This record gives sequence, structure tokens and C-alpha cells, in this order.
Amino acid sequence: MGDIVKKSKEYDLSNRNVVISNYITRSAQTLNLVEKRILMAGIAKLGGVNGEIKLTAQEYADTYDVDMSTAYRELKNAVNSLMKRYLSWQVNDGKHIGTLTCVWVQGYKYFKEEGYVKFKFSEYVFPFLFELEREFTKYQLQQAAALRSIYSWRLLEMFEQMKDKTDGSGWLSMSIEEFWHAVEATESYRANFQLLRKRVIEPAIKELTEKDGWLIEWEVRKRGRKVSNLLFKFERNPQGGLFNQETAPIPRNNKTQNALE
Repeated sequence: MGDIVKKSKEYDLSNRNVVISNYITRSAQTLNLVEKRILMAGIAKLGGVNGEIKLTAQEYADTYDVDMSTAYRELKNAVNSLMKRYLSWQVNDGKHIGTLTCVWVQGYKYFKEEGYVKFKFSEYVFPFLFELEREFTKYQLQQAAALRSIYSWRLLEMFEQMKDKTDGSGWLSMSIEEFWHAVEATESYRANFQLLRKRVIEPAIKELTEKDGWLIEWEVRKRGRKVSNLLFKFERNPQGGLFNQETAPIPRNNKTQNALE
């Protein structure tokens, strides 16, 4: 197991697409960054059948630009945690509102000497990953490959869900409760918005700006003294340069007002 190898296009999955249902995009995913990387690489490799997906250390290393020793270690460590990870979102059967909860994978194997893992998505979650014709989020894995924060990745997915397919711009309006759920905010973040802003929102915006070329403005809406909604205005930077505008006021127009209501 050599420490560093040259990156090879043959094993690089970053040009492949990740396609997930919008339900998954807005769900609580209970994943850390390594687990997210493994599962999204698996989704990018889906072949249309919910069979075992093979992900090699070489593919992981080349896709996420890490050395081979890191790739081996992270794939190995995930075997002890991925089987426990679940996702959940709100469901409505027409009469009642409840919560759907299901595990991500139903099997995970690690082959140390050969340097790969095999896993299978659960039967419950697979329909939300395959042959989606509407209400889905799609992005290239390379957009997230350089990210070092799970919060950045989650915000990226929510932007991709809401963006205009023609020019890549869009609006994302969420109640603070929806945002807490999507990023799985801790109790301390829920109790202290300034902490949430400093540790979650602003670092995520900065990383997406610097590593995936987004132009982002965002605004807090309040009900009384309490934060009630977050509104993000975003677009892809046509110049590919850096941009960082923290809590910039969003110009008022009908589209903005409609997004907030």
C-alpha cells in the first residue's frame, strides 16, 4: 500500500453525476464527511440495479484527492459506522404528518488486502436514487470532491435542488427549523443563532465560494426577535473567481417576496 500515487482518470469518479430525490436532499442524513464521500461515490457508480457497489481505495483517493494510506484508513473505518447511519424526512399520507426513517445501507464489506469495499443501499432508500423523473437533485461529484465540511456539501445539494436549469441561479428559502433539520444542527446551534452563523453558515458559504465558484448572498428574516427564515440568493460565478459577501442584503422584488412567503 503505497502512500501516494498519481491521480488517474481511469479511477477518478468526479466527472460522474450524483442524482438523488429531493426528499434525500432535504433529509437529515446523519453522515460525517467520509461517510458522505463513500455513499455519494456509490450513487455515482450505480448501474441501475441495486446490487453490491464496489469502491476501491484507488477510486476514493483519485476522486477526493487524498493519498492512498488515507483512502485505505477511511474506507476501513467506515465499516464500523455506515451500518448505523440513517436518514429521515417528513411524510404526509394525506391525513397525518409523520417521519420516515430508514438506514442507508443494508450491507458493507471491507477487503483489506485488495483495498476495496462493497456495499448495498437499503431496499427502502434505493427507489429514491434510481430512475428519478421528477423532483430530484443532480450535480457532478467533482463539485463536492474538494469540500472539507459536511455543511458545505449539504448546502451545495440544497442549492442544486433549487437552481434554475438554464442559468444556474436560484433562491433557497427555508424556515430555521427546516435548516436545523437538514444540517442536523446541535442543541447549542439551535439555541444560539450567532454560533450557527459562525460555525455552520459562513464557513459553508466561504468554502462553496472558493472551491466551487458560487456567488452567494444570504439574509436572515425574523419574527419578533427570533430568526424565522433564511433566504439564500445564489449563482455560479461566470468568471470562476472568488467572491465572498457575508450576509449581504438581498434586493427586494416580487420574486424575493414570493420566495419568502
